[in-house]
Amino acid sequence: MRKFKILVLFISSLTLVTCKNGDNKFNSGRIEYDITYPCLEKNHESLLFLLPKKMIMTFNENQYKNEFIFPTKGSILGLVNDCNIKNVKLIFGLGNNKKYTSLDSNSIYYLLDNLPKYEIFESENIIFNYLGVECKELEVQSLKNDSIYKIKIAQNIEIKDVNWCTPFHEIEKVLLEYSIEQYGMEMHFNATQISNDFTNKNFNMLGKDYLFLETKKYLTEIKSMLSIFKCID
Repeated sequence: MRKFKILVLFISSLTLVTCKNGDNKFNSGRIEYDITYPCLEKNHESLLFLLPKKMIMTFNENQYKNEFIFPTKGSILGLVNDCNIKNVKLIFGLGNNKKYTSLDSNSIYYLLDNLPKYEIFESENIIFNYLGVECKELEVQSLKNDSIYKIKIAQNIEIKDVNWCTPFHEIEKVLLEYSIEQYGMEMHFNATQISNDFTNKNFNMLGKDYLFLETKKYLTEIKSMLSIFKCID
């Protein structure tokens, strides 16, 4: 009888473990993206060596930080997004010149009005594995030039309202492959590594050496900085 009880407990434990592992959603981790510049590369732009070729997204509990990795030290570009309260900090720096601005759901139009708009279409509802994550594809049409392309979205990475501050705000899931145009520069992002390791980063902490700029002034400076990379087809 005692052996039978032990066997029942053992099987119950296995069942609990199986159920736990079956829930493969996670809300903390890191995604690494490769960045390419299709238009600039097509035109053999000589300034490409100055641009970041990777972006790292670190996320935890509906907050995330995107950091662009430049080939040279001293250049900073990124954002810190608290989706719980819909507040995003945009960050850039050149050497000791570090600046940021902050937007919320009432002021995000300052940013989105400067970015292209997209229409999202559901494609075939096929779930597939990509880098160990459940994914599916959507079709996106640029309302600027009517071009249509596919994007990959993760089904089991849980970040509430992850795209609220982007042109893809209609999409509720994390983007793993997508293209976006900012101030005339086309960028293509493709996830190459995904991990669900726990992170306890304090995303909202910025160094005291960052200077706050009013949003309009910040965006004007960013637009001026990126204008040298504007691509003409």
